[in-house]
Amino acid sequence: MSSASRVIAVIPAFNEAKTIAAVVAGVRAHVADVIVVDDHSADTTSDEAKRAGAIVLRNAANLGYDGSLNAGFAEAAQRGAGIILTFDADGEHDPADVPRLIAPIAEDRADIVLGQRPRLAGFGEKIFAFYTRLRYGIADPLCGLKAYRRGVYDAVGQFDTVQSIGTELMIKGLHKKFRLALVPIALRQRTDDSSRFYARRLRANLKILRAAWRLLLVQ
Repeated sequence: MSSASRVIAVIPAFNEAKTIAAVVAGVRAHVADVIVVDDHSADTTSDEAKRAGAIVLRNAANLGYDGSLNAGFAEAAQRGAGIILTFDADGEHDPADVPRLIAPIAEDRADIVLGQRPRLAGFGEKIFAFYTRLRYGIADPLCGLKAYRRGVYDAVGQFDTVQSIGTELMIKGLHKKFRLALVPIALRQRTDDSSRFYARRLRANLKILRAAWRLLLVQ
């Protein structure tokens, strides 16, 4: 596999021992390496991910979703990734969608590829999506299944600096005129009702709205 086509998946995980092994196994079938960033979990997330064949980074303290993505992207770049994929640890995404996310970059039709879910969860997501739909034509900016050409990460310099829930690299990449593709994806039922990074719905919505405001300020 050439360096330009070497795909590495980054999976942030917080207390996802029940799902992480199956997620890693599914994603590994489609990529060169899987990096799981364990955000200082209190359960056996790291052990389960290692047993499933992932490269595991464990944060010394809880850094949140954005801090975990930052660590994962830095490791993926160091390991020679040409394409970096993000994937959620909670089992909501279908690994079978991974090749469809990678294809537009591998075929040189896009530099940033966003998975687009059939529905959005809460009012915070819908407000954020209303803005990005008007500004960029993106109906689902917060889907955790995304793919980036390595050059986008290199050009921006870091994945996330303003706690934008995984969207700063995408937005800054678009401002730098990198090409965008949107790919509809499947949505599986979670084993519980929300990602453990945003376990409480009200708190999650407030976090999303703050992230949207921060992005407006940095543009």
